[in-house]
Amino acid sequence: MARVLIDYKSYPFLINLREALEVKYPGLRIEDVISLTDNYPRRRSLYLLKTIITKGYIVEGSGTSEDETLVFYSLLIGAKALNDKKLISKIALSYAKYSSRKLSKEPIPLIIMIARKLGLDAEVVKNPPRIPIGVKKRKAEYITKPIAIPVKQYLRLTASRLARDPKYSLANQIVDNGKVFIDRDIMIRLIEEEIFKKILEMADSIEYDINKLSSYLDEYKKILEETRWFERKGLDLEKAKVIGYNPKALPPCMKNLISRLENGDNLSHHERFTVAAFLTNIGLDTDTILEFFKNTPDYNEKIARYQVEHIAGLRGSRKKYLPYNCDTMKSLGICPINNYCGKGRNPLTIYYYNIRKMKDREEVVEN
Repeated sequence: MARVLIDYKSYPFLINLREALEVKYPGLRIEDVISLTDNYPRRRSLYLLKTIITKGYIVEGSGTSEDETLVFYSLLIGAKALNDKKLISKIALSYAKYSSRKLSKEPIPLIIMIARKLGLDAEVVKNPPRIPIGVKKRKAEYITKPIAIPVKQYLRLTASRLARDPKYSLANQIVDNGKVFIDRDIMIRLIEEEIFKKILEMADSIEYDINKLSSYLDEYKKILEETRWFERKGLDLEKAKVIGYNPKALPPCMKNLISRLENGDNLSHHERFTVAAFLTNIGLDTDTILEFFKNTPDYNEKIARYQVEHIAGLRGSRKKYLPYNCDTMKSLGICPINNYCGKGRNPLTIYYYNIRKMKDREEVVEN
């Protein structure tokens, strides 16, 4: 069997910063490297910063594994020095997505190797379980689950965003002897989640001398200004207020989701659909709805606009979608309360009920 090797250019967060410096710039710290006016880590990190903000993805580099590692750390240091948690999250998500795309082309043994370097106890199963999915030409078809991972690790990785997607529910997996048996695609998605979390942890612990970063940070901030990054950090909801959006009337589910959007959280597909469907059904137009989503780490206006317009019935099938009802949201883990809000079983009916109650109270006060 041919030996599998990791191309660390695609996974720079797996290389220790000190090791990369010793290979490329012995005796120097990362601050010394990026304070130089013309070198690969500085040039590429600033270029990547712009593409991450404007396009939301990593562009392939031409440097060595050590070069790309120094680029990665330079990006993180810039965002950390500016104390910009939303930018750190966007950088982390961009690298996680980039690595996920690379993993989709890798053989299973290499996928397992990377998973283990991230601290996951994944393994290839010798006699993997198979699930029948149908019959084609009188022959049974199966889905094979060739990878096993401990239940505790699986639950940890799916506890936040993936927990709200039935595809990753433990009830829909094969579990035996403390292990979850999964296919290649699910393993890659779990690794993507672990990479995202690992990079956030790396940003928290990274050390640097900010006094040596002034010229680099000047260029860094210039790119943020050119790409209007700072403008994206605040929600302009004046228009929403004019046409009737009232945050005080929101049901708990919407308060929670919109608050997380404002904080730059990376919501799941079901959560984003719920917010977009709710906002379009209470009368907000596409541009106003996009204001709610522009803080998400993977925000891409072109893609987000298409999705919102599709939900609003302006594209595709021209069907206008309603948000999930309360029971569905409970099953997806989106509802933050144990019981029901009261009047209604859909966030729309609860919202309008709250609006009527607020108007009634205003009339009582006026009288």
